[in-house]
Amino acid sequence: MPSSSAEKVKSLKTVRGKDIKIRYTQDDFEDALVNQRTYLDENGDSLTPITPLLLARQVGTPNPTIDRLGNSEPRYISACFGSPVNSSGESEFKVILPYAPGDTSHAEHIKEVFSYVSPSQFLDPKTPLSLSYHGENYNP
Repeated sequence: MPSSSAEKVKSLKTVRGKDIKIRYTQDDFEDALVNQRTYLDENGDSLTPITPLLLARQVGTPNPTIDRLGNSEPRYISACFGSPVNSSGESEFKVILPYAPGDTSHAEHIKEVFSYVSPSQFLDPKTPLSLSYHGENYNP
């Protein structure tokens, strides 16, 4: 039985959550479907920063008018959180940026991710320590 909250945190495990289908606008302004993978702690609390602007692009069912992105990799942010459980002391979670650069929602979504507060006791602090931006990669 854990005698402190720190001991309890050391017992947490990360599990894969569900994939969310997202309508993603490519740099050439064509839309495509991509999957946003989510991760949860063993209590079911979200570790991946899923924000309102990301959920605004969620597609409930496969949309036959939008093709999958294919072999290219979408723009995303790596959100780095403090994670006392990991030997590195950090955990990173990939968040798709579905809005094309130049769209005002693109910058707003980045701000949402940076101000995200995780409900998980696995992460400390509960907000990202840093964000890394990764642009689209095209693989013909």
